[in-house]
Amino acid sequence: MEPIIQRWYDMIRINSVNGHEAPMADYIAAALKGMGLTPHFSYFPEDAEAKERPSLWTELDSGRPGKTLMLIGHIDTVDVTDGWNTDPFTPTEVGDRVYGRGAMDMKGGLAAILETLEYYTAHTDEICGKILACFVSDEEGLSKGTYQLVKEGLAADYAIMGECRYDNVAIGFRGRYSFEVTVHGVAAHASHYPAVGENALITGGKLAAAIEALPTLTHPDLKHGTWCVRYMEGGNAGTLVVPDSCYLFVDRYVVPGEDDRTCIAQIMEAAASLGLADKVDVRLKPRSSPYMQSFALDKSHPLVTTLQEKFREVTGKDLPVAYDPSVCDSNILAVSLGIPTVTFGPSGGGMHADNEYGHPWQVKNCAEIYRRTVATLLCPSR
Repeated sequence: MEPIIQRWYDMIRINSVNGHEAPMADYIAAALKGMGLTPHFSYFPEDAEAKERPSLWTELDSGRPGKTLMLIGHIDTVDVTDGWNTDPFTPTEVGDRVYGRGAMDMKGGLAAILETLEYYTAHTDEICGKILACFVSDEEGLSKGTYQLVKEGLAADYAIMGECRYDNVAIGFRGRYSFEVTVHGVAAHASHYPAVGENALITGGKLAAAIEALPTLTHPDLKHGTWCVRYMEGGNAGTLVVPDSCYLFVDRYVVPGEDDRTCIAQIMEAAASLGLADKVDVRLKPRSSPYMQSFALDKSHPLVTTLQEKFREVTGKDLPVAYDPSVCDSNILAVSLGIPTVTFGPSGGGMHADNEYGHPWQVKNCAEIYRRTVATLLCPSR
């Protein structure tokens, strides 16, 4: 078996479900040490003592001045359920597919990153500058691993996020915020309603409809933002009381030019239009890591055009650009660290579902595409 595929299989065998990333981090650290590289471990503040959820990074310095290219991927996976046809932690070949948890998302990308590193540890004379390789935890949660890199001040001139998308390269993502909205009513005995009392569920429903009808900004590539009232709660079926409060959970995907402040202002404008300005409270839902803001990289950026060129060299096909309506750790790199970032890596099927699979040929192709992209961007005179 080819070493890159063996490494991919090894990693699929490791249970690194979100919250239990340590064995995967240890495996990667051992691989880096075997290449003569030094792994640096990083922990969330709340995990500094238990050390159960490490991220790690390493730097390959050519010894010559130049730019820095970051290769990054996440080491955690989503959990497994009982709907698998095979053991999710035993890589199982069926035709051109390999089934296993993380086979698509994203241990194939990690294998391609490690293969690229291993090549350049033996061929540092082929590049100038540095390769910064990062392996982060908690991507399937709140992306605390990548935010930890922000705190540590890691920097690069380019970044390739090795996430699972092979048929296109994502160069922009929308951002996302979550809001908690409380609508206040007036409690009363249900037998006296509607002459007495104000039903917060009714006004909350009206506000929910008004929120989803709110306009958003548009973007030439990311299209537009969206509003989604995902959850409503209020009242008590066991008591004869008119509901005096209604809770709404609102998801908001944004494009450049929109942020949490503009969104809150819009919600309050919707409340005012219904005569509810003094009966509505809105706040950004607290979370332990920042929310992700939107970004879009110019399609003529050298990182984009070089990756497309190398994809064409390796596959004989064109690689279109894409703009993703969701969010991922690429948002953090592009916005919080200001690194031009593209998202491209080996893919497959069944992501976040039973019977997830990846394609070995994509894993190998991506390693070669990464290698060639690094060679061009870190040694532009060649």
